Amino acid sequence: MPLLEATSVKKLFGGVVALSSGSLTCEAGRITGLLGTNGSGKSTISKIITGVYAKDGGTILYEGREIAYKNPNEARMDGISMVFQNLSLIPDLTVWQNIALGNEEKKGLFLNNASAVRQAEEIIGELLPGLDVNRRVCELNPGEQQITEIAKAISVKPKLLIFDEPTAALEQEEVKSLFAYMRKLAKEGVAMIFTSHRLWEVLEICDDIVVFRNGENVGAMDFSRDGRDPEAIVRMITGETEGIHTAKEYHDIPDEPALTVQGLTYGKYLQDISFRLRKGEVLGIGGLAGQGQNELMLALAGSYPEVSGSVEIGGKRVRLNRPSNAVRSGVLLVPGDRQKEGLFARNSIYYNMIYPKLGLKKQPFFTPEKQYRAEAEEICRALSVRAKDIDVDIDTLSGGNQQKIVVGKWLPFDIKVLLLADPAKGVDVGAKRDLYEFIMNLVREKDMSVILYASDSDELISYCDRLLIMYEGQVVSQLTGPEITEDNIVARSMRVE
Repeated sequence: MPLLEATSVKKLFGGVVALSSGSLTCEAGRITGLLGTNGSGKSTISKIITGVYAKDGGTILYEGREIAYKNPNEARMDGISMVFQNLSLIPDLTVWQNIALGNEEKKGLFLNNASAVRQAEEIIGELLPGLDVNRRVCELNPGEQQITEIAKAISVKPKLLIFDEPTAALEQEEVKSLFAYMRKLAKEGVAMIFTSHRLWEVLEICDDIVVFRNGENVGAMDFSRDGRDPEAIVRMITGETEGIHTAKEYHDIPDEPALTVQGLTYGKYLQDISFRLRKGEVLGIGGLAGQGQNELMLALAGSYPEVSGSVEIGGKRVRLNRPSNAVRSGVLLVPGDRQKEGLFARNSIYYNMIYPKLGLKKQPFFTPEKQYRAEAEEICRALSVRAKDIDVDIDTLSGGNQQKIVVGKWLPFDIKVLLLADPAKGVDVGAKRDLYEFIMNLVREKDMSVILYASDSDELISYCDRLLIMYEGQVVSQLTGPEITEDNIVARSMRVE
């Protein structure tokens, strides 16, 4: 008998159907991949199982009995724990305090802090050796915070553990440690649901998969019986016959500079960075995670007033010492963390589309709302944003549609250089392809240039004309055209020439 069985689960948000017939089963000791495009219902059914949302129909059986939890704590007390995509940590508490929170052990009248620290050290020691459990969460990098979120979910010793995009912020070695721990839990009989947009992860760690599309179960695959066919999985996810990989189109790029950077330096993060970006070029920034790539993007976007060096745009010297200068100069940033850096949560699509204009110095006395609304609607149509209208809250959109808004808000501007800082992180294969196709069309039509940093090397291989490899804050190598391969990227990133 399955540990958990969800049948024909339904969920509506207002008039929008998030789940029409969500069904899946989980068995003890097995890892089930839950796949689908953004907005297909994956996160919704996970949150219904754990009590974040109440279902509007269908049944969920757990250990043979029907469940309908009122909140995630009630689910945890019953043996179901979830690693949330949007972290549930408290920044001012330490790692061990976050892990123990809500599951505290008492020693007489007081909390048994020593036991909580030992338990945290034991779990963290396997997931990320060297992470001090006494550090505050606000002091950690995104990967360390994600590991803390995972450790928090594991600490309650669940029978069913649900992972919602747990690896988006992790480096490859951290992913390997997580997978080793997941295999250990599976041997102990823990059932797991694993959601990831990185197909290689699903193929490596899962025993079987369930695929959702448009709010319902459209297929399943048991790897031991059906084999591991990535092309078949993508076809099941998208409902299309196109393969995974995009054929790279090489084209001649005139030797006309769009951006020239000389001696860019920022603390310990950037050391004497120099390069030229040509008009119409897509320049990739590669290397192992945490080597200064994000800092380079933020420096070019004007986030660091203390940065030194010179920057020229179209042959004209500019000071990118504040974001407004960068925007006025046509250097625009699409951040990877849309929740923290790219959007105003609990605000409408329309507000998120127009707010960059409201910060410009030259503003009409009265906001031309009719013009701005028409622009926003046109951009949403061009990007195929799935929403009832532009007045709905941004939080009601899928991750892929939210990311389209992060890109779309810049389209009315005169874009000279578009900075893409891991723009497709947490975006499904279909939405990722649509997003990049739209951006590549802009490159051709507007003669703009792009600097792309992506944690997924497939994106760099598919879209970049040239690739700079960073290591410890420096550009240490360059790959061009057909040289941009997985083997070359890995070798140069690890300084193996």
